[in-house]
Amino acid sequence: MSTIAAYADVRLPIRTHPLQAFVTNEYAQAFGPILSDTELLCYVSQTARGEMVIGAEYERQPSYSLQSSFSFLQSCAAKATHLLPFLRNLRILRQWAGICDISADFSPIMGESGVDGFLITTGWGTWGFKAIPAGGEQMAELIATGRTPALLAPFGLDRFASDHAMADQGSTGTR
Repeated sequence: MSTIAAYADVRLPIRTHPLQAFVTNEYAQAFGPILSDTELLCYVSQTARGEMVIGAEYERQPSYSLQSSFSFLQSCAAKATHLLPFLRNLRILRQWAGICDISADFSPIMGESGVDGFLITTGWGTWGFKAIPAGGEQMAELIATGRTPALLAPFGLDRFASDHAMADQGSTGTR
């Protein structure tokens, strides 16, 4: 997002980091939407088909690398099976890597950018796919009405210029 924003001459206080995950075969419904452990820095989410999507913290070195690794798979599987021992009986179907943008205060940046017609939603870090349904509703309201919803206001880009950064590192499972 920071590269795209640069075309609009908008500077975003974000860093881009690789993030990996893997998915297992199906398992009978085990739990609700997501289970996250902020000590192990690991999460497990079950799909509608019963597959387990498992991931962990982002890689600390900023980069745009999309390379997945066996060392991640070993480490993350150990954390996940510690959290949910029944996962030991499942097969890993595939693994992937992607990137995530992390803001300077570990909270998403959403709303107006200061450039007419250029709205932003970025910096979600590792919580993007888990929280974006609510964020998407708020952005849709902004687009439809032209007014920033109350829930969205604290996440504006202007918070960095006014020194109102959010202290959200704990809830994102990052340290």
